[in-house]
Amino acid sequence: MGNTEVKRKAIPKKIRIKVYEKYNGHCAYCGSDMEISEMQVDHVESLYWYGGADDISNYMPACRACNFYKSTLPLEEFREHVKTIPERLEKEFIYRISKKYGIIQEIEKPVQFYFETIPEKGNEL
Repeated sequence: MGNTEVKRKAIPKKIRIKVYEKYNGHCAYCGSDMEISEMQVDHVESLYWYGGADDISNYMPACRACNFYKSTLPLEEFREHVKTIPERLEKEFIYRISKKYGIIQEIEKPVQFYFETIPEKGNEL
């Protein structure tokens, strides 16, 4: 499955700019605004575990939090992982009490990533 011999190549500045521009400076996953200096380049399909390509077709602009949380998960596993956040939070007393006081309100909705809501641009070099 995983190949620990895969070496990640440095991503040239002009490619980083194209990745950043794909979604107009937003994280492809949560949609937050970010500066190019804050952007991390995520490999949609992991190089190490799933043999993903190390080129722009497999790159997504990601904020630090989303890139860390996604890790090497395939996209649909990441979606499922995000869906489980409320049930995992429910185990925390402070979360449950916050809901009782109306400080936190849960809404049920499907997990949709930002990139699924807008057209992509900048995929060509």
